[in-house]
Amino acid sequence: MSQYLLIERIQVQNANAVAGFTWGFPSISHFLGFTHNLTRKLKNTSNFNNITLNGCAVIAHEQNILSYKESSTNRFTQYKTTHYLDLTFVKGRLRDPAINEEAKMNMKVSLLIPIDGYIGGAYEQNQLIEFIKKCCLTQRLAGGTILNINAIELVDLSQKENLKFIKNKLLPGFVLQDRSAYLKEHLLKLKESNSNVELLDAWFDFITLKQAARPVCDLIDKYFASQANNSEFFMQLNEIWLNHKEHPYNAKNIPIELTDFFSNNVENLPKNIVNQWEDYLAPTDKTTAEWEYIRKPNTGFLVPIMTGYKAITKVFTAGEIEGARDIETDIAFVEAVHSVGEWQSVHRLKESENWYGSVWNYTYEKGGWYLCKQDTVKAEQSLTYYDPYQ
Repeated sequence: MSQYLLIERIQVQNANAVAGFTWGFPSISHFLGFTHNLTRKLKNTSNFNNITLNGCAVIAHEQNILSYKESSTNRFTQYKTTHYLDLTFVKGRLRDPAINEEAKMNMKVSLLIPIDGYIGGAYEQNQLIEFIKKCCLTQRLAGGTILNINAIELVDLSQKENLKFIKNKLLPGFVLQDRSAYLKEHLLKLKESNSNVELLDAWFDFITLKQAARPVCDLIDKYFASQANNSEFFMQLNEIWLNHKEHPYNAKNIPIELTDFFSNNVENLPKNIVNQWEDYLAPTDKTTAEWEYIRKPNTGFLVPIMTGYKAITKVFTAGEIEGARDIETDIAFVEAVHSVGEWQSVHRLKESENWYGSVWNYTYEKGGWYLCKQDTVKAEQSLTYYDPYQ
């Protein structure tokens, strides 16, 4: 699959800014739903009913959360709105609606959509582009109103010159990548030291900003740095010390080489360095400390994302549940599924395979998992998800 539909810089107003437990960008299911709706409209035409849009890659250019700052935290903007079912008239006049806090955002995104099907010459392509543009401007994206689309065009990424063309088109921009494999790897690593760790604990390590206190060790830093130039022994010892400091402080994880060095050279070392080492080895309430940020388990612009739903009930037949908005489709009650994503700059996608691997698609797995995945992740058959309902 090498032909793609590029919908460039869609300007959206009042899109949903909350997805499950996360906020700041719509769920990936919003964009797949937008693409799926386009496919349904294509199937209803006589000219393009042989064309299918298979998922999409999401490229973000701008985002602006509609919020205001209150003391030390941000609050979403409040609107005076009400649901149409709750409209109440008092003495013939509409009662004032309640003031609700809604999570809305303005954003500018591009969608790169793989095309499956035959498209003829330039005339047919222009017809398709005009039809897609008309459909897009009458749809909603992530609950928001589409105000403008910069351009819509067909791109063949099997040609190398088009790879540079599309990067120039989409810069500056960031592609949302699935990094659920990072979550699995981190969970396995945590279980090596604690078998009671759950996937939620591993997920928190990616989404939270953590700090840890480290006893002041500036004198030790200067001592090892100055001695490293004098002998190979101190050079190796300094490397061990620097490697130790790259990890969060834990008195139980101090390398044996360091403890042996200080215990064997107490009389030969300056008094102030020995005192600082003793405080570092066994800190007390009076020990001066510095706070350090704990790095995330993997590098990159990692963010929490919502990637689908998990069924928490059986599938009910159409019409069995009262109040459902669709009486023709089987339904199930679900809860949101969360994972880890990475915003990756467009310039890093150098090959057509990189673009293809950035395309999200619907998948279904046994156990009631309705997920959005990329092909690079779908290929990992060993990828598992935490099921709290087993």
